[in-house]
Amino acid sequence: MAPERGPGRRQVLCGGAGIGVLTAAALFGDTAPAAAAVPDTGSAPAFRGVPPARADAVTVPPGYTARVLLPWGAPLHRDTPRWRPDASDTAAEAARQVGTGHGGLRYVPLHPGHDGGRRGLLVLNHSWADPVLLHADGGRAATAARTDKEMASLGMTVVRVELTNGRWRVLDDELNRRLTATSPTRLSGPLAGHRDLETGAEPAGVIGGSAHATTPWGTYLTGEDTLGDVFGTEVAGWTATETQRRYGLTGGGGVYGWHTHRERFDLARNPNEAHRFGWTVEVDPFDPSSAPAKRTALGRLAHGGAAVTESRGRAVVYMSDRTHVYKFVGARPWREALGRGPGPLDRGTLYAARLSSDGLGNWLPLVHGRSGLTRRDGFADQAEVLLRAREAADAVGATGFRRPGTPAVHPETGVVYCPEAAGSGGGRVLSWTEGARDHGAALFSWGEFVRAGEASDGGRGAVLAAPVGLHCGGDGRLWIRTDVTRPGEADEEARVPPASSALLCADPESGQVRRFLTGPRGCGIGGTASSPDQRTLFVSVQGPGSAAARVGAPTVDDPRAVSNWPGFDPTGRPRSAVVVIRKDDGGIIGT
Repeated sequence: MAPERGPGRRQVLCGGAGIGVLTAAALFGDTAPAAAAVPDTGSAPAFRGVPPARADAVTVPPGYTARVLLPWGAPLHRDTPRWRPDASDTAAEAARQVGTGHGGLRYVPLHPGHDGGRRGLLVLNHSWADPVLLHADGGRAATAARTDKEMASLGMTVVRVELTNGRWRVLDDELNRRLTATSPTRLSGPLAGHRDLETGAEPAGVIGGSAHATTPWGTYLTGEDTLGDVFGTEVAGWTATETQRRYGLTGGGGVYGWHTHRERFDLARNPNEAHRFGWTVEVDPFDPSSAPAKRTALGRLAHGGAAVTESRGRAVVYMSDRTHVYKFVGARPWREALGRGPGPLDRGTLYAARLSSDGLGNWLPLVHGRSGLTRRDGFADQAEVLLRAREAADAVGATGFRRPGTPAVHPETGVVYCPEAAGSGGGRVLSWTEGARDHGAALFSWGEFVRAGEASDGGRGAVLAAPVGLHCGGDGRLWIRTDVTRPGEADEEARVPPASSALLCADPESGQVRRFLTGPRGCGIGGTASSPDQRTLFVSVQGPGSAAARVGAPTVDDPRAVSNWPGFDPTGRPRSAVVVIRKDDGGIIGT
C-alpha cells in the first residue's frame, strides 16, 4: 500500500450537518420486538432488533445513531458545483460529484494498524441509475446530453474521510476522484491485446457493479455487472448470438439507450465493445494517476459479488455472477508477484462451484485442454474460456443459482458465506468450508446457514427476504443486506413482504439473526463496510424513491411520489447516500 500522500486541499466538505441526523428511537412505536438484552458474547447480536418498516427513513436500534455522510451529488472538491435539487446538473458537473445508485463500498484506512482507522478512503460503486430521478425532465428527452450525464453518474467514487470528535467528515483531498465509462483503463492478464477485445474506440472505462472487495496489498476490486443496461441496437435484422444472450445482451434500447448517441455501445456496429466489460477491475485508491486494470484471468462475468482471502500466500477471490459461484486461485504467492512480472491476479485458475445434494461440493476448473474444455465443447482456447466464463461454467456442469450475491469469508474460521436472493421462500444464505480449511482446495462441504422467511431468536428475530450481499467484520459478525424493491427482485414466489429493504446482523456460531437497520421506501441496501476497530459501520442506501413493488413509482411531475429521503426538500428528490452508523456510547457495532 502506498504511503499517505500530501494533505491536498483538506477543507471539510460535508459531514451530514446539512442533511439531517437520523435516529430510530422515536420510530419504533408499539411494534418494537420485546427481545431481552443479550450479553455480548463473541459475535452474538446484543442490540434490540428493529421491526419491519415502511417509513421513509433509516431506522437503527436504540442507542445507535445514523447520519448521512455521502449523498448523490455531494461535491468532491471545494470548487465543485453544488448538486441541484431539480436534477438539472450537467454531465460535466456530475463527473465532479458523487455518483448515483450507491452499491458496494469499502473503507480503506490510510494507516493500517494505527489511529484506530480514523483516517481513510471510502471507495464506492455506482451501478444503477433511475432516469426519472436523474434527469430534470424525467429522462424523457433521448439526447446526447442525457447519455453523457448517465455515463458520468455511474462508475466509482473515491473520497477521503476522517473521524473527528465523534463525527465522520468528507475532506477536500487530492485523492478524491471519480471513475466513469470514459476513464482510462487497461486490460491485463491472458486477454490483454486479444483480437476480440480490440475496438479502436475510446478507453473502456468503468461502468460500476455490485461486487466490491479489498486485496491484502491494499487495492480495491469491483466487478462490472450491468452489460445489459448499457448496450443495445436498433439495427434491423440484427440477431443476438448465444453468447450475447447468455450475458443479457439482447438488443433493443437497453435501460439507458446509450447506443443511440455513442456508437461504441451499439451491439451491431461494434460487437467487440461489450467484450471489454464484465471484468473484475482493480483500482489503486491511493494513486489517482493510475489507470484501473481489468484482470481478465478472473473471467468475464456479470458480477454479483466478490470476496478476497488467501491460500498459502496466494490470492483467492470468490465471485458470483447471478447464475454461478466461482473462485480464482492465484498461481503464486501475491507478495512474490507484486512488482515482478504479472501481478497477483494476472495468472491463476478460475473455478466454478458444483453442489451435490449430500452436502459436498467441488470446484470445477474452467480450463482449456485435454483435462478441460475443448473445441468439441465450443471453446477454441483458454482465452475463449475466460471471455465466455459463464458459458464455460454451464459446459462443465456447475450448479445454477438464482441471483447469488456478494459473498463473505469469516476472518477466523475461514467459512465462506454466500447469499442467494431468489428461490423457495425468497432466498437463503449458504455456507461452506473448504477441504482442510484451505481456500485453494478442490472439495468443500456446504449447507444452508439461514433460509429466507425463517425467524430466529425464539420467534422474535428477523424474518429474512431477498438477501443480496454479505459482509463479515473483523469481530466475526455477519451482516446480511437485502433488496426487496429492485425490478425483478420481488416476485410472488419469493413472497417478499411489503416492507423496506433491511440490514440484518447474524451470529455465525449460533445462527441468531436480528434486524439492525431498515431503509427508506424504494431503496435497496447496496453495501456495507466496517472501520478497523468495528466502531463504525458504513452503509450504502441505493435508489430510494425508485419504482418499488406495492409502493409506487416516481414521475417527472412528482419525483417524491415514493420517497424524499434524505433531504426532504419539498422541491427536491430522493438521493442514494452512504450513512455512517455509530453507537452512542462509542462501542462496537452490533453490541
